[in-house]
Amino acid sequence: MKVSDRRIAEWWEAPGIEARDAFDEEILYLNALTEEIALPRWAILVRDRMPRWGFEPCAHRFLEGLEQVLAMIGAGRVWARFGGCGDVPLSVQRKLDAFGAALVQWSDNGGRAAGDPLVRRLGAHTADRAEAARAMGEVILGIGRGPAEVDAVLERWAERAQFSPARILVDGEEAPLAVIAHHPCAYTLLWNVERLAHCIGNGEPPSAVVCVPALRIAPKLDPERIAILREIGDSLADWLQERTPRTVIGQKVHALIGPRDEVRHWLVASLYKTLKLWQVHLDNVLGEKHDYLSLI
Repeated sequence: MKVSDRRIAEWWEAPGIEARDAFDEEILYLNALTEEIALPRWAILVRDRMPRWGFEPCAHRFLEGLEQVLAMIGAGRVWARFGGCGDVPLSVQRKLDAFGAALVQWSDNGGRAAGDPLVRRLGAHTADRAEAARAMGEVILGIGRGPAEVDAVLERWAERAQFSPARILVDGEEAPLAVIAHHPCAYTLLWNVERLAHCIGNGEPPSAVVCVPALRIAPKLDPERIAILREIGDSLADWLQERTPRTVIGQKVHALIGPRDEVRHWLVASLYKTLKLWQVHLDNVLGEKHDYLSLI
């Protein structure tokens, strides 16, 4: 199956790859294989679902999505994948809705919501805190209703906010609530909400952490996220070198990938390369250094 140049370029939309002239020798090698191997359509579609911008390690379900890609390689077919932009797990959405409802209820006069762990972070009920809490609650509830709804809520609050705490939360694209609303897929979503409530209650400058900055704090906030990513990468390297898996996760990775053939070898090498790009990026973000398998 012939693969268009445009599609090949789109595969590598990842850290360190800004244009075709940024392709390194490993990418050129993997791209060249697309013309040498009789690639079935399912393989092309699986390759399209591998990590790149829009399917990133900061997403709630990045690891679940990555496991799905491994399973697709083994099954020889493709299906919907978790972990993309805007993907919010039902469990997270449920907590988010509860947070939003509690904030709106507390903003009225405290009431029964005063005992909620989140709103306790807001401190004493005052007019400025109440306004900020209502803005926060309405934006959070809007996230579950889709981008158009949440943008309308943000715009409405940007126009009507009277006190400084609420204005800071909603004014501009980089305002904390705007950042959260436009990146609900970040694993830091609920942590950001709790953090903003704390900032309101303590009069601290509010901010939200998503995307690359969220990866910077992952070793403390969600250490397993990075550890499992690296272990999957190591397991793929072992598979490519026909080595016995060294860990239980490695055994599962190899089992998911399935039998060896040239199509799966190309897919596994491509997946390893995408994870390698992300891991090198993480090394730069975290100030670490790791050794990686060369594909050529």
